[in-house]
Amino acid sequence: MRRALALLGAVLLLCVPATQAWAASYTYWSFWQLDAESGAWGYATQGPGTARVSGGDVVGFHFTTSESATAPPQAPRGTTEHAGICPDAPDGVAVVIDFGTADGAPAARTACAAGAAGSTAAAALAEVAEPLRYGSDGLLCGISDYPATGCGEPVAAAEEEDEAADDGASFLPTIATLSAVALLAVAALWHNRRRRRDDASGAA
Repeated sequence: MRRALALLGAVLLLCVPATQAWAASYTYWSFWQLDAESGAWGYATQGPGTARVSGGDVVGFHFTTSESATAPPQAPRGTTEHAGICPDAPDGVAVVIDFGTADGAPAARTACAAGAAGSTAAAALAEVAEPLRYGSDGLLCGISDYPATGCGEPVAAAEEEDEAADDGASFLPTIATLSAVALLAVAALWHNRRRRRDDASGAA
């Protein structure tokens, strides 16, 4: 009987779907700084309101959607060549603005903040892309009125929960079928064991 119960438990464990952790995605303006030596974007460790910029720097802003809490954000698209963005202001700060790929999003653009050297990245951005919109916590919410509303809004959470529920529901027929098979197996083992006991008793 113990063998039968172990078999039933093993089958039922196989029937249980693995739990998936669905992390909500968020849309927000990510802030980047270009490494002059490697020419690669680096996700800023400070906010634009505190990060200081120097002449010749390139900073970027990308309106993006985080895939999960652990997934790295995507860097801004477009040119990063300072000389091409600030041809007449070698000591200016080049600003790259990527509005993302959502329907209705403005085209990505670059601009030169000629007088921003020595100030903050936020000041450089304000010089070329007003109006800016900030949240009460200082989070950058909108650049050039995009988006017009919202700030760090969660998206797709409801859709992901629905998909998870659908996936779980699809397991129900499988669970019912395998449970029935497991119960039949237990009954067969119990019947065979009882028959052996009866045969043993008759032979005695």
